[in-house]
Amino acid sequence: MGMKKIIAAVSAIAILGGGAIALNALDMNSASAQAANAKATVDSAKARGEVGEQIDGYLGIVPGSSPSAAVRSAVQEINIGRKTVYTNQARANNVRTEDVAGVSGEKLINRAPSGQMVKGNSGWYKR
Repeated sequence: MGMKKIIAAVSAIAILGGGAIALNALDMNSASAQAANAKATVDSAKARGEVGEQIDGYLGIVPGSSPSAAVRSAVQEINIGRKTVYTNQARANNVRTEDVAGVSGEKLINRAPSGQMVKGNSGWYKR
């Protein structure tokens, strides 16, 4: 498995900006609204330091924070959407899902605004 394939897979992922979910045409309006609500909820939680991007490509709950059930649900919704996209991209490029997710995680951490919490290989830190 080459790094070029992994990078190609990641570059095709539309969720890097906030975890949008791949949608079929029939569910587009309601699913888009749900994804937008989840993104808004997570963006607010990121600003409060409750949620952050992780090196594995998924959102995580920052230790010591106490996010609401709505925030936890939004994180789960976005992570499910990300896993779906990572898996599809990995299959299309004959690479492991974890590799696509990991490269995405690095990009998401690098794009996180200053002051947000992120989790790298050595743990959580403020960017």
